[in-house]
Amino acid sequence: MSTVSQPGLREMLGTLLRHSPRYARLTKRLLADDRIPTLDKAPLVGAIGYGLSPIDLVPGIVPVLGQLDDMVVLLGAVRLTLDRIPSDVANEHLMAVGLIRADVDEDMANCRRAAMRIVSTGARGAVRVMRTGTRVSLRLAEAGLRTWRNR
Repeated sequence: MSTVSQPGLREMLGTLLRHSPRYARLTKRLLADDRIPTLDKAPLVGAIGYGLSPIDLVPGIVPVLGQLDDMVVLLGAVRLTLDRIPSDVANEHLMAVGLIRADVDEDMANCRRAAMRIVSTGARGAVRVMRTGTRVSLRLAEAGLRTWRNR
């Protein structure tokens, strides 16, 4: 039995970065296409508004995660729009920017995986800092108590 290894965090983020300009062009093309009803374009407009808004689920000042949540919203809107329009129109736009539907799904999965890795790594780091901080605090308290007793 062979196992397929999961891509590393750098690889996932690198792919997302490389695909970002394509998603921007795809979004622009979808919004400009008169064959697509306005209602089907609404998720794209909402995603752009979300990305530009300073009010965010994960603020942009949070490194990487702040950008990943914007990407997830955009990818979700792109996927929803592609699902709602005729497949020949969707494929035309995807091909024009060098993407296929599987790229959108894979990039969504990579956003999720990357966010989970970052959060779990951060949580492990926070636990490590708490443990170290607790040990140091206890040692300082013991030293202070000894000093106070020896007066």
